[in-house]
Amino acid sequence: MASSLASQLAKISEASTNTLNTRKLKAIHSTSLIFEPAHAATQDLDTIYSIALEGFQELCLLDERFYMFERGLFRESSKDVNRLLLTKDEVKELDQSIEAFLELVSGRLLLKPAMKAVEWLVRRFRYLTSVSQEFETEN
Repeated sequence: MASSLASQLAKISEASTNTLNTRKLKAIHSTSLIFEPAHAATQDLDTIYSIALEGFQELCLLDERFYMFERGLFRESSKDVNRLLLTKDEVKELDQSIEAFLELVSGRLLLKPAMKAVEWLVRRFRYLTSVSQEFETEN
């Protein structure tokens, strides 16, 4: 039984993103679609948001359907959203919004504005990180 508990604790520790594990936090913050990890690690949240907002605004000019995400994923206050502090229902709602955006942007992923906007989802909401962790847990 102790070995089962130890393995569970080890698994939780591996997935942990608490502030005491600075190496893991730096690796997560370095995850980027458009920058090298060393460069990505030096960017602050405001810089990432500015880049993403610029890309998002360009996408809106290409297709007005993107405007529906202006008051959600790309609002100024989205910088304060921390998915680790959200309730399960709030995370589910956030994920649904992200998935709807990704579905709409999927045909334009080779465009620079699309990559900039998706960068925000990866870097701020840790969307791809959370999806890959869920996939590993299921398998």
